[in-house]
Formats: sequence, structure tokens, C-alpha cells
Amino acid sequence: MSDTDALNTIIELENYYTGVKNDLIGEPSEMVDKAWHAHILNTPMYFNFCESNFGYYLHHIPYWTGGSEDQETQAIVSSLEFQIPMYTKLKNLGLQHLNETVWTYKSIELNYNIKQKDEL
Repeated sequence: MSDTDALNTIIELENYYTGVKNDLIGEPSEMVDKAWHAHILNTPMYFNFCESNFGYYLHHIPYWTGGSEDQETQAIVSSLEFQIPMYTKLKNLGLQHLNETVWTYKSIELNYNIKQKDEL
């Protein structure tokens, strides 16, 4: 990933966090998810960030779990609201200058993993 792509992705992670602060429910894009993973790796910093910005620890629940950890998460992931792309929700919230490429990019690896999962 180039420096420009990394910066754009971090900006969109900030936009995702803005959506979370505004009670939007949805998953990040593949690129935003990679930035979120990098943010989580420094756990003390991430914990402090969450407490300061959300008032709680924002857990990361991978899409492939299907929210199976608990019934509440399962209900959220299964809801129609969750199926609306976060990019669309952020635009509807009024965020401007969203980077559509960061929100719509899908790697070959992700597409292959989804295909394999669907074949099971």
C-alpha cells in the first residue's frame, strides 16, 4: 500500500469511527478494516482511544464469525439495517469527501475466501 493509500485509509477509519459515535451499525470496508487491525495492535493506546471517544471499548467482531458469540450480535448482523453499506450510511449522515475507492475496494484474496465459505 502506498503512503497516499495508507493516509486515505486512515482518514476513512476516522470516518468509520464518526459513524460509530453517531450510532451507525455496519461493517468497515476491507481497507478500513486493515487500518482498524493496525490500530487495535497497540492495545493500551486503542483502549484509551475508545474510552475517550466512545466511552466504552469498541470490540472488533470479524464478519466470518457471523456474530455467533452472542444472540444480540447475531441479531445485529442479521438485521436489514446491517446490510446497508457503511459508505451509504456515512454519506446519509452528511459526511463529505468520502473516498469511494477505500469503501468499495475488494481484494482477490477476500473474494476467494468468501467464495470458499459459500461453497461449504
